[in-house]
Amino acid sequence: MIYNFAKNASLFPKSHLFISHRLVIHRHMPTQTTTYKGRLGYACLNTILRAQTPSIFCSRTCRLETIRQKGIEYAYELGLQNARDIVPMLRWNEQHGIRFMRLSSEMFPFASHDVVGYSVRDVPGAVEALKEAGDEARRLGHRLTMHPGQFCQIASPRSVVVRNAIRELQYHSEILDIIGLGPDSVMIIHMGGVFGDKAGTIARFHENWKQIPKHIQDRIVLENDEICYSVQDLLPTCEQLGIPLVLDWHHDDILRSEKSAVEYLPRINAIWESRGIKPKQHYSESRKGAETPMQRRAHSDRVQRLPPCQDDVDLMIEAKDKEQAVLHLFKTFGLHPVPDGLPVSEAEQIELYKQAKKPRKTVTKVVLEAETVEGGSKARAKRKRKVKVQETIEDEEDLKSDECEAAQVDPPPKRKSRKTVKKVAIVDESIVQDTEKVTLKKRRKPVDDPLPATSTTAPLAKSRMTRNSLKASMLEIITPTTLVEPVIATLPAEIGEEGVQKVGRRRKAT
Repeated sequence: MIYNFAKNASLFPKSHLFISHRLVIHRHMPTQTTTYKGRLGYACLNTILRAQTPSIFCSRTCRLETIRQKGIEYAYELGLQNARDIVPMLRWNEQHGIRFMRLSSEMFPFASHDVVGYSVRDVPGAVEALKEAGDEARRLGHRLTMHPGQFCQIASPRSVVVRNAIRELQYHSEILDIIGLGPDSVMIIHMGGVFGDKAGTIARFHENWKQIPKHIQDRIVLENDEICYSVQDLLPTCEQLGIPLVLDWHHDDILRSEKSAVEYLPRINAIWESRGIKPKQHYSESRKGAETPMQRRAHSDRVQRLPPCQDDVDLMIEAKDKEQAVLHLFKTFGLHPVPDGLPVSEAEQIELYKQAKKPRKTVTKVVLEAETVEGGSKARAKRKRKVKVQETIEDEEDLKSDECEAAQVDPPPKRKSRKTVKKVAIVDESIVQDTEKVTLKKRRKPVDDPLPATSTTAPLAKSRMTRNSLKASMLEIITPTTLVEPVIATLPAEIGEEGVQKVGRRRKAT
């Protein structure tokens, strides 16, 4: 089979096979068999499109400080470009048989922020771009979903967290409403933390659910997690409130219920059917060598199997290699023809990641400031001081979400540091320093609790320490009778007072 792909040949790395700009596709012999006929999808990022120049992806973001400096229009520009890149991603997916994709939650930077937040409809051109993406997805028969972050917790005991969660859900719902793909475009959330009382938290979820507008409720689905809430924990709530449950097979394998996930499928599917929404599930595998529950949480680069799900369910493959993991399953099970050269090899995938992750460039300038004597020159300066001035050029497209969340909180003002002094004991031309510091406030007082000169309290400093390290001002505030005499009492006989006298002579010499 030969697919004419001349116009989009640049979408592939040079290592892929091209003959006269035509993409050669062969139906490879599958190594495993399956009856599965649903849609396989990936989340947020296409590694091939992200690595090309110019990049195509929908998660450009920035720091909150950048918005403050450049204005909210800068966030508008990033969001508009993100929205415009959805269409080429859909077309690439269609050409490779992928008809299910999760959109990035970072599409419009800080749109749900409580201070600089904005409506997606306020972004010039965004509505048109999103509608075009929806029209294209509808024409191709693709499904688009979203997954708000872990911080979106409706059941939190803190009212501010609940308000922020609802605002985050409104932002996601607005995007999906503009795209206009109907109820199948769901947004997945987790129950969140236990907060010391699982039953109380679930009851609080029921109560806070009433605060969410109906049109947003209609898009929400709940997913079991691998730490707090199993399928068994969530299913009663989902049935009572009519919330579809997204079965995550990997999470269920780590945090198991009393029954197997397969036994819960009839009840899970019944909720989806009652809502008229096509069921979706998640599948991933642990990294090789993972043993503990914490190690098993990390997703592998690709998956080698398919779960025992029904044949027509939409399955989101949560793997590090994104679309390459889906193509790997296509090839393994013979689900769809795969172009020669795809999926890329492990070495090629590493190169794709290197191209996608553009390093931040930091330039450090060293400025020499010299204080000169009157009538002198810099060559005869009393002292020189180096001042490092860092000018950082950030690739704001590659900021991680946790960096963005941290940027939302203004750093606390720096406190003026108080002067401190260390306890010291003089022993045979050596210095014993305690790591404990005594904070000096208004008046300096002698240290009342002398430091025993034992090998277990602190390491002995070597005699090579320079005399400048013994500051006269430090020694003056320590009463010798309260510090040295108890030390002498604990010294070995071969050192005794003679050793201390040597140190005394050394002090006089300085």
